[in-house]
Amino acid sequence: MTAAPPPPTRFPEFVAAGSPRAIGQAIGEGFRESIRGLCEITLERFNLAAAVPVTAARADEVVAAAIPHAEAFLPDAMAELRATAAAAGVPFERLMLLNVRSALAAPATPATSAGEGCTSVMIGAGLAASGIGFAGQNWDNDPAMDGYSAVVTRRPTGKPAFMSWCQPGVIAYMGLSDAGFGLCLNALNGPSRRDGVGWYFMVRAIFEQTRTADIIELIGRARRAMSANAALITPDGPLDLEIMPDSVELLRAGPDEALVHTNHCLHARLSANNERYAAAIYGGSFDRKARAEQLLAGRTRVSVADLQALLADRQGYPGSINRYPGLDPRTGFQRSVVSVIVEPAAGRMHVTRGNPGDMPYEVYRLD
Repeated sequence: MTAAPPPPTRFPEFVAAGSPRAIGQAIGEGFRESIRGLCEITLERFNLAAAVPVTAARADEVVAAAIPHAEAFLPDAMAELRATAAAAGVPFERLMLLNVRSALAAPATPATSAGEGCTSVMIGAGLAASGIGFAGQNWDNDPAMDGYSAVVTRRPTGKPAFMSWCQPGVIAYMGLSDAGFGLCLNALNGPSRRDGVGWYFMVRAIFEQTRTADIIELIGRARRAMSANAALITPDGPLDLEIMPDSVELLRAGPDEALVHTNHCLHARLSANNERYAAAIYGGSFDRKARAEQLLAGRTRVSVADLQALLADRQGYPGSINRYPGLDPRTGFQRSVVSVIVEPAAGRMHVTRGNPGDMPYEVYRLD
């Protein structure tokens, strides 16, 4: 019997368990056509928002440089990807390009422009109306990704289970783990380099940890390829990692506090990036951060519904927290493709299929 398609407000759901090879094979077989289609358009869609278009030959160089670093950093994830590629019937290098697409613009220069945004909010357990810490974000990006996306749960043998909204074939994206960690992501203005561990591999590594200290240590010692931001809700409270190739700076909030991050550097040690890499700050970053903090100001309790309302805010439309297509010649087609709120202690993830406020939040459970 053929499974009924998901409602139009809900993404397909998939669970894979076992060894790296078993998980990869299951994902490759379950999403064969989607993975093939996405591999075909990855470079084309990237170039729509690129300051300088990336050639196929350049993309091949990025993949070749990334493979040895990824193999050394997360060999199990690479074994999974190889099995996914084989099961989906795509060359491994094409699938690897999907997982290092954020590095295509490397090495970054002060004139390089960002191609995606996001507004992230972390709420400590003491401030949360439910007593459960949570985090959420809007993913401002390419609406063409909707048809290639799903909510995928991986249950690897001997490691934490985790659930993420992603394009199948990507090893991890925003989501939560059964070790109590929830993760949101932000593009961040800063340098990058051609060789090093790609961003999605660091995301996957975070989900595989069971202690906050281990996350900090692991990301700190990696040879990082690019600048990016990890907005975490942890068993120890809100934690933000501003990740650069040459440093990782931490921003913390207490259990009774909130922490907001958009697409520019907040840590004092990185403040110079906001001038040096000003062209790489995704549209409205400063205004979106200020607006989110204004909406949270004075609250003694914040509920999931409160955060849903914040993420649906349209002040500054179309470049609002809830982003809509605008007039920018390169990124004007982008919008808040999804809004995600993660409650790791409850094993819940709330996701909209489209702009929040226009589309309802659907609940997905990591049972």
